[in-house]
Amino acid sequence: MDTVTDTASPTRLYLSTGNRESVATMNGRIWLATIALGTALSAVPSVQAAKLYKWTDEQGNVTYSERKPTGQEAEAIRLRGATLDSSGAQEKLDRLNEQAAAQGKDRKFAENSASVTAEREERMANNCKIAQENMRILRTTSRIQAKDENGEPYFLDEPGIQAKMAATQQQIEDNCN
Repeated sequence: MDTVTDTASPTRLYLSTGNRESVATMNGRIWLATIALGTALSAVPSVQAAKLYKWTDEQGNVTYSERKPTGQEAEAIRLRGATLDSSGAQEKLDRLNEQAAAQGKDRKFAENSASVTAEREERMANNCKIAQENMRILRTTSRIQAKDENGEPYFLDEPGIQAKMAATQQQIEDNCN
């Protein structure tokens, strides 16, 4: 009996015998045996030969995967006696995605913090200049005018000037490095 494999459907076997009835019966049995064997082999990953694909993306990153990439050349790598265990792969991928998201949030926080810090330093530098100018005016001018709670102008007496100088000195200490 000669066995010939049809290349269009490699799981279908034809037995060349003269008896048509036995060919149909044999075809059915072989077909069932082939399906059973194929199912058994696919259920046991250690029996299968592992196959990987390797390719390099536009950024020069080398990637290995069980699946061939679409629209890109990839080198097929056959691993003999090895198995690919993809159990837990989705959990690992989810964990990595969570870590990447957390790092992205950390990066955004750091960028925002840097921006806020720069704005704060700029504000403090401006407040420092204003406080220093106010102190210069308080020291060099004999009559200092201020406004009361109704917005009415009045001149500060000596204790009022000393109080303003103390408050201005505190502003200088708080805002000038």
